[in-house]
Amino acid sequence: MGIKFEFFEAGCGDSILVSTDEGTHVLIDGGVASTYQDEISYRLDEIEKLDLVVVTHIDNDHICGIMELLNDNYNRPKIKQLWFNMSSKEMMFTPNYNNEIGQGQGSLFTHFISQFQIPYLNNIYLDEYEKNNIFSIGSDITLRLLSPFKKDLEKLREKWKNNEFLRDCNGQKVEIGGENRPIDRRELDTLYNTKFGLETSHTNKSSIAFILEYQDKKFLLLGDADIRVVNAQLKKLGYSKDNKLSVEFVKLSHHGSKKNINSEFLDLIETDTFITLTDGTHPNNSTYKHPDKETYALILHHEDRAENINFYFNYNRPIDNKFPRDMEEEVQYKFSVDKRTVLEFNL
Repeated sequence: MGIKFEFFEAGCGDSILVSTDEGTHVLIDGGVASTYQDEISYRLDEIEKLDLVVVTHIDNDHICGIMELLNDNYNRPKIKQLWFNMSSKEMMFTPNYNNEIGQGQGSLFTHFISQFQIPYLNNIYLDEYEKNNIFSIGSDITLRLLSPFKKDLEKLREKWKNNEFLRDCNGQKVEIGGENRPIDRRELDTLYNTKFGLETSHTNKSSIAFILEYQDKKFLLLGDADIRVVNAQLKKLGYSKDNKLSVEFVKLSHHGSKKNINSEFLDLIETDTFITLTDGTHPNNSTYKHPDKETYALILHHEDRAENINFYFNYNRPIDNKFPRDMEEEVQYKFSVDKRTVLEFNL
C-alpha cells in the first residue's frame, strides 16, 4: 500500500493530484488554464475516476485549470464529487475582454455543473458543532477540515452580492507573465524578526485547508488559508506545543507567503518537510513575488524545528532566487533545498 502526491508545474498557482494504491484519486486545485492543457489532462487520461476534485478557493491560479477540466468531455465524467464553496446563485462568471469576471448570466462554472450534473458540495466550512468537519474519500483517505470558518465564507459571498469584480479565467488572459525578480541575497539571520501571519484577503480567508490522512500517515495541505484560522482549528482539535500534530509534510499556504505562516503554527506541528508550489512569478506583473525568504528563515529559527529540514519546490527558479549562497547557509542551518514534483510514501 502507498500514496503518491504529484505537484504539477502550475506557474504561480497550485495543483496537486493525490493517488493511492487502492485506486483513490483526489485533485486539489487546477492552477491556471494552461496547467490543465499542458499537465493535468495527460495525467487524468491515465486514470478511471476522480473520487474528489477540490477547488480550495476562487483565485484564478487555483480555479482556472478546473474550469478547463469541466470543459473536457473525456475527463469530466470521471468526477465523482466536486468541492466548490460558492453556490450557483452567487458564483456567476461572465468572461469579458477586460480581464475581469462579474455576476450575470452564462456562468461557465455553474453552467458546467448544472448541464453535466456534476455532484458537488458548496458548504465545506468548519461547523462549530464538529458534525461536518471530517470526510471519507474512497475507501482509504480521510480529510479533516481546518479552514475556512463559515463567517469568512459568508463575507466572500457578500462580496459577490455587491458586484465586485474578480479576474477571469479566459484562457490566455491569465497567462503567467511577471518579470524575474533579482536574486534575494539577504542572509537568513536577518529575516526572521518580522511580522508574520497577517493575511487579510477575503478569498484566501475562504480557502479550504485540511489534514489528509492515509493509513497511519498524515499530510497538511493548506491551500492559501489564513494561518490564524488553521491555528484556531488545530487548537480546537487538541494540538498544542506539548501535543503537536505530526505530519509527513506541510504544503505551505499561499506559495510560501510570510503573511500565511507564524510561530504559533510552527508550535503546533511537527515535520521535517515543507512544500512550496510556485514558479516565483505573479500573474499581474506585480513587484511582489512569492515565495518570501522570510518564511524559511522563520522555520529554520524556530526553537522546536526538526534537526534537518527539507524544503521542496516544484520549480527551480525559487530555489535559485532565494537560496543562492552555495550551500553555506544549508550547512549552517542543517537544511536542504530541492525540486520535487512527486513524493511517494509506502507503508
